[in-house]
Amino acid sequence: MRSGDLVYLARTRAGLTQAQLGARAGMAQNAVSRIERGEVDASFASVTRLVRACGLEPRISLAAGDASYARDVRRRLALTPLQRLELGVNLAHVAQSTRRAALGNEGVGNRSR
Repeated sequence: MRSGDLVYLARTRAGLTQAQLGARAGMAQNAVSRIERGEVDASFASVTRLVRACGLEPRISLAAGDASYARDVRRRLALTPLQRLELGVNLAHVAQSTRRAALGNEGVGNRSR
């Protein structure tokens, strides 16, 4: 994962705008934007500062190489751009349905208390 992707995920998870994150981290909004777009390869220290400004703590671990996804990657690369888009939309719908179901189940549990 690119450093900009990590910053973007942390920021959106925290519900912050780029300007809000920049203010929290002592960085200009356009600097946050450049990092997220991959125009700047942010240092580990900068990424850590931005992620922590989102109220999250970055975790880093090492793992042995794993080719278990290679077949799926090859299969998806063989798809046309439209097929990839359709797959992504379908997966987003599944994720949304799963989240709604989980939130619904939490709500039911909270009402009975």
